[in-house]
Amino acid sequence: MVKNMLFPLAVFLSMPALSATAQVVVSTPVVTVEQVYKPVSLRDPLIPSAVYGDSKGSGKPAAVQAQTAASTFTVYGLALTGIMEDSSGRQALLRDIATGSLYTLRGARLFDSKKKAVPGVSGVVKGSQVVLMTEDKKIHQLSLREKE
Repeated sequence: MVKNMLFPLAVFLSMPALSATAQVVVSTPVVTVEQVYKPVSLRDPLIPSAVYGDSKGSGKPAAVQAQTAASTFTVYGLALTGIMEDSSGRQALLRDIATGSLYTLRGARLFDSKKKAVPGVSGVVKGSQVVLMTEDKKIHQLSLREKE
């Protein structure tokens, strides 16, 4: 019985010693965030999606929609979405109720979603309100709605 117990011990002692300085070789390169996350589209998350299942929203090309939006633009169709403040100053986010287009009031100028200045419109952010003025001196005041 003692011989049977010594056999596994003899096998263990006769095995070659494992090296503590074994080198590990990695064959795959390190992956960066840009390589892992490649968004399919760079859609603005504040604009509601017009794609449902296999169908798309309006069948008009983007250029036609942009011309239509530019021709029907009015400051009276804007709604104040939010006000932000950072090191460059206060900014207001505005949404066109009819088309859903986003605008930013920054530095007394109104910019569209492509960061182009809207001609003839200027404004200022005062507290939780925005005052917009057109080139024909008409004034439109918007207030941020209070949460109920």
